[in-house]
Amino acid sequence: MKKIKKGCLVKLDPIKCFTEEHGGGLRYPLTNYRNDKDGKIPSSRPTTSEERQAWQEQKRKDIEHARVTGKDTFHIAFDDAGESRLAPRSRTINLHRDRTYQVLRARCRVVLGWGNPTPGMAKVLCTHTGEETYIKRELLEVI
Repeated sequence: MKKIKKGCLVKLDPIKCFTEEHGGGLRYPLTNYRNDKDGKIPSSRPTTSEERQAWQEQKRKDIEHARVTGKDTFHIAFDDAGESRLAPRSRTINLHRDRTYQVLRARCRVVLGWGNPTPGMAKVLCTHTGEETYIKRELLEVI
């Protein structure tokens, strides 16, 4: 088994990512029937400051529009628990079973939420869309 290194080409490991590849036995936590059917696995990347600013601006516009039309703004500014709605810290990107990805960083930790960084990740570039994302290294295999 080859090691994942910067610059190498990888694909999703079908045994770990999709249950039908090994007879529907033990399921990896990321898989479900829909992933198997569509041939996709979710991955994440941190949002940029521009994306967070755009989200905040849209929220401000939504609140202003609701005020002008006489609607309640609570559900826009707060969640069901009464906590402030915050801009998302990460964005989900689907990786496909039949696509090739280039490794940009083979070993990294990335902050995908409000907590501690997630270890055991690899930063990959989709050769089809040109989008960069992070996924657990164990879900990849070298081509």
